[in-house]
Amino acid sequence: MGGGVTRDAPDIEGIAGRFQVDGPVSATRPLPGGHINDTYRVDTSRARYLLQRLNPHVFPRPDLVMENVALVSRLLTRRNASYPALIPARDGRDWVTDPAGATWRMFSLVQGVTTRERVRSPDDARGAGEAFGEFLHLLAGEAVPLHETLPGFHDTRARFARLEAVVHDDHSGRAAVAGAEIDAMLAERGLADVLPPLIASGAVPLRPVHNDAKIANVLFDDRTGAPRCVIDLDTVMAGSALHDFGDLVRSSVSPTAEDEADLSRIGVRLDLFEALVRGYLERSGDVLTKDEHRLLEFAGRLITLEQALRFLTDHLDGDRYYKIARPDHNLVRCRSQLALLRSLTEQRAALERIVAAAA
Repeated sequence: MGGGVTRDAPDIEGIAGRFQVDGPVSATRPLPGGHINDTYRVDTSRARYLLQRLNPHVFPRPDLVMENVALVSRLLTRRNASYPALIPARDGRDWVTDPAGATWRMFSLVQGVTTRERVRSPDDARGAGEAFGEFLHLLAGEAVPLHETLPGFHDTRARFARLEAVVHDDHSGRAAVAGAEIDAMLAERGLADVLPPLIASGAVPLRPVHNDAKIANVLFDDRTGAPRCVIDLDTVMAGSALHDFGDLVRSSVSPTAEDEADLSRIGVRLDLFEALVRGYLERSGDVLTKDEHRLLEFAGRLITLEQALRFLTDHLDGDRYYKIARPDHNLVRCRSQLALLRSLTEQRAALERIVAAAA
């Protein structure tokens, strides 16, 4: 995910007071690190909370996002008390709208936990796998009527069509410089045709899935180091568990930054992949179908390709979506993802053996 806009300073204390907090608000402060929403800590004499303003540029229908978040949050907290509780507004709704039209929501603040930006060790990878495996298991079997808040989010065919349209228009004049990346992407187009018929037939079922599965969205216990819960539910929609697992692979198996410019440093570490698979399968239980098990290795290649598509398309389209630090930032990100895709492809046989052994 990406995005971010500059907005006027809001009345945090006044907005917080519109929620059912325990006692009067005594302190507020902004929390850094959010790439999409604006986040604040809110304290009363008896409790701690997390207050967030949804980014309307990323989520043009915040009401639908919040209906999804409210439904899934309550299912999760009923099954696992480690998940943060959604705090209702004083008028009984699940969110608040300020005078400027912005949408706000509040959660209980989970204490005694930390996040990790990247996987550094097999223990990290296993923890990320366990957290999202449990997330899948907690929601399994539920007929959850979720809105499609980001239409076509994992429609890889449509993302290829979008890339071709942007290349054809080339309004930013960047297509010639990115010719090698465009060709490399189009050469992998066949990956986009694997899942759609399986989803249509039900062999790969639609489930409530997170759609932003990475270690940065896992809270780890400060004392034990064990994963406590998954956070950031704004992108939860009906989809394939393979999309989540593929994103875990993409973001976990090479301990390098998403914008690593030295492509020689990017590559699959088999110990990280094995730890991720074992953690995920142990916590997800018997939820996955035979076809889903068979496609776990493939999922990593598919989502890595899809993310490379997104970065390249945004670069060619003038960097409209992802925040950038320099003009070629999205192109560098694309090259990083393509390098990872090459490594995943080269290691395919070894990855399949690991999945088979773990399953």
